[in-house]
Amino acid sequence: MKLTHRSGLIAFIAAAFVVAVMTGCTKYASPDDLQRLEAARQAVLSAEKERDGVKDDIRKQENMIKAKDDSLQAVRNEFTTVKSR
Repeated sequence: MKLTHRSGLIAFIAAAFVVAVMTGCTKYASPDDLQRLEAARQAVLSAEKERDGVKDDIRKQENMIKAKDDSLQAVRNEFTTVKSR
């Protein structure tokens, strides 16, 4: 019985080794994987640049709204002053 168990274990280890070798199991990435990673990195950088541009546009719009609110308040103050005369 012990011999059968040992040969089964050896056969399993050999099969696992063959599968690992045939599937290309390495510690290094393949050129295709590197290309996909580089494409993903470029997409992330592009998305971050676009996000920063959108944030800048939002800041500009908020500044324009504040300037228009200030202008509107100035006109309302002038209107109140003229009305009270």
